[in-house]
Amino acid sequence: MPKILLSSFFVWLFSTQIIFAQEGSFRKPLDIPLYLSGTFGELRSNHFHSGLDIKTNSTEGLPVYAVDDGFVCRIKITRNGYGKALYVKHANGLSSVYGHLQSFNDKIEAYVKKKQYEKQQFEIELFPYAVELSVKKGEIIAYSGNTGGSSGPHLHFELRNVYEHPLNPMAFGFRVKDKQRPVVQNLFVYPLDNRSEINKTGKRVKVNFSKINDSVYLANEISASGRIGFGVQAYDRQDNVFNRNGLYKIKVTVNGLQIYEHEMMEFSFANSKYINTLIDYPYYIKHRRRIQKLWVEPYNKLEIYTQLVDDGSLELEPGQNYQVDIELSDFDGNKVWAKIPVKARHYVNVPHEQPKKTPYHVEVKKTKQFNLSPWTVIFRLHTSFENFYLQANADSTTLHLKNPLKPLQKSYIIKYPLSLIRPDLRSYAYIALYGKKKRTYYMYSVHKYDSIVSYTKSFGNFVIRYDSIPPYIKPANFKDDADLTDYHYLRFKIGDKQSGIKSYNGYIDGEWILLEYDYKKASLIYNFDDKKLIGNRHELKVVVKDGVGNTGVYKTTFYRKE
Repeated sequence: MPKILLSSFFVWLFSTQIIFAQEGSFRKPLDIPLYLSGTFGELRSNHFHSGLDIKTNSTEGLPVYAVDDGFVCRIKITRNGYGKALYVKHANGLSSVYGHLQSFNDKIEAYVKKKQYEKQQFEIELFPYAVELSVKKGEIIAYSGNTGGSSGPHLHFELRNVYEHPLNPMAFGFRVKDKQRPVVQNLFVYPLDNRSEINKTGKRVKVNFSKINDSVYLANEISASGRIGFGVQAYDRQDNVFNRNGLYKIKVTVNGLQIYEHEMMEFSFANSKYINTLIDYPYYIKHRRRIQKLWVEPYNKLEIYTQLVDDGSLELEPGQNYQVDIELSDFDGNKVWAKIPVKARHYVNVPHEQPKKTPYHVEVKKTKQFNLSPWTVIFRLHTSFENFYLQANADSTTLHLKNPLKPLQKSYIIKYPLSLIRPDLRSYAYIALYGKKKRTYYMYSVHKYDSIVSYTKSFGNFVIRYDSIPPYIKPANFKDDADLTDYHYLRFKIGDKQSGIKSYNGYIDGEWILLEYDYKKASLIYNFDDKKLIGNRHELKVVVKDGVGNTGVYKTTFYRKE
């Protein structure tokens, strides 16, 4: 008897009742029409998108409003990720998150700068008490920006529950105009074991199809045997925008029986990495396109599934005909159907691709250390989702690790003995990954246990490189020994061509000053409003370190009358 997964459905049903009970109680975070460049649950690199990316008309500095009464429970500033981010706790137990901000309101900005000066660091994470920074619904709490890992000005907005799970904001009334149906780009069928085949091949098959009308795609009939699964590449659009966004729900029925459904209503950050078990990962690595698999691998721990018969795959009975309907929908209920007719037959013996066995067998439940002299490679417990064979070889200068097309849960370790490096060069040495056009990329490296050690999820050709050149620091809006009385801020251009920027500090008259780092513009900025200077003549010093510890120093004097 097939097992139907209903527990997730009841959890979803309960949470949905709470969600729709709250719908409409929030206001918009921006006072402009909501147009989205990113939707909840969208497939991203190694994670699901956890909120809505709201367009800000390619500008920065728009007022950002608290969506409800509450208090600031967390503030985080990083050079990447969400950049400047604000977290607000509300009375209903939910939290709202605002990311990629340009700045905070005066009250929050003063609180943050005080803490930054106390800790003497720009990048910071704070957890204010509930009584420190209360906010009211509709209060301006920040201004939109482009900080962190954003690729353009926008507001990243989230809602989270008490478990810190992100929730789909569209279920809380944050809606956009959308009468557009999803678009199907590609359909695939997969043989799922060595006793399965599709159109007399043991490999994935791309299915030809045609669009019948606005809502129906019809695929060519396939003949197959054994256990098979389906995959789809598709996207959604809203009105008046051209961004290709993610889908809300995908459902599969076979001869009228629903065997699979997932929807993007809630997920946990802890399991977001399992996105690589949802997609056809080898296909993504080769083609940079994400095919969603419409069955569940045994090591997939995602919570997005609302109904499954067994694992969502289809076991064919010879001589039977099957009508497979894949329903794709957005949050507003706009739908399309991809229909795949399947004719089942007795198994046809066809070759199946088998893994190439090597001495380097990575196992999920074991720590495996491989010695490829002089290199050492270590896969720790649960580094991977499944067992696989790694193709590897090495010499004294290069470690070759062929990409196994298997996703990893966490980083593995590469080690190279320091004893093989000249003593005068050891402090400059790091592990680098060869890229295109013979360019090398710095891999985060530390010196310990008499080795250079790097932690990475990348595969390819690794070499030892040396960085003895300190970062550069150049004044961008002033000159040495200048009168800066009328200046509001100082700006510096900084950079490092090999191991990258690790830390940065500034001092005026020997006292630490706050330098705001924008890695996308390779700049540091100091605001003169931060502190009052005593006297007219001042000593300025900026110190920047790179990944291996080389230190660049810029010194000058300037004059300023307060």
